[in-house]
Amino acid sequence: MPTGMPAVSLAVIGAGSRGTSYGRWALANPSRARVVAVAEPRQVRRDRFAAEHGIAAADAAADWRELAARERFADAVLVCTQDRMHAEPVEAFAALGYHLLLEKPMAPDEQTCRRIVAAGERAGVMLAVGHVMRYTPYTAAVKQIVDSGRLGDIMSVDHLEPVGFWHQAHSYVRGNWRRADLATSMLMAKSCHDLDWLQYIVGQPPQRLSSFGRLSHFTRDHQPEGSADRCVDCAVEASCAYSAARLYGGLLSRGPHRRPHQRGGEALNPAAREDGRR
Repeated sequence: MPTGMPAVSLAVIGAGSRGTSYGRWALANPSRARVVAVAEPRQVRRDRFAAEHGIAAADAAADWRELAARERFADAVLVCTQDRMHAEPVEAFAALGYHLLLEKPMAPDEQTCRRIVAAGERAGVMLAVGHVMRYTPYTAAVKQIVDSGRLGDIMSVDHLEPVGFWHQAHSYVRGNWRRADLATSMLMAKSCHDLDWLQYIVGQPPQRLSSFGRLSHFTRDHQPEGSADRCVDCAVEASCAYSAARLYGGLLSRGPHRRPHQRGGEALNPAAREDGRR
């Protein structure tokens, strides 16, 4: 942002992990951005977010439609709702003249992606998708090397997305992305970053994509003997890598409300627990 320009005013739709992260960036960079409103259906998250940003009660809505019913009051809107809940707020806020940052993945299907793009084009507003990996220093370095021709012509790429075991359990077994009919497939939800990154680095659209994996591990057939449906009732919880009691217990009282991998420390590492139990 050029020196002397006022901070961009933002409304955040969805005060989950991503909305909160964007909001905290604004708090850390007050000369560049400030959050003036939030829409979040869960009151505890809405109240916490509003308190963190000093947002008045009138500007903290349970439903984004309450904000969309008003005249434009901010420069941009950050749409951080669930994957299948992107198109409607984008269309509404674009029509009001807001610039938009849309959390990834854009949408679960091509038709909805086109609908979102059309809304931005009709309104003549800026529409960006949160593919933040494009802007990292290592991406700039790799892109520079590839574009220089130093590697020759890129014919194919082998790429590994290292989704950790706890992340698999946290997001794709227990979490909001556990079912593709409620969110998106894992390839879209997690690896759309990778797809965007690869296309950007290579500089041309891929002709063919293959992805391999299995869904056989988290099934009843692999349930340990003596285990229960819930960790708090489970006889093998103490030795289980996926123990919810260990991963989440105490997080609410120990600081920022984030996903476990962003918290780190003893919440993730069984060896780091005070009692040393493994």
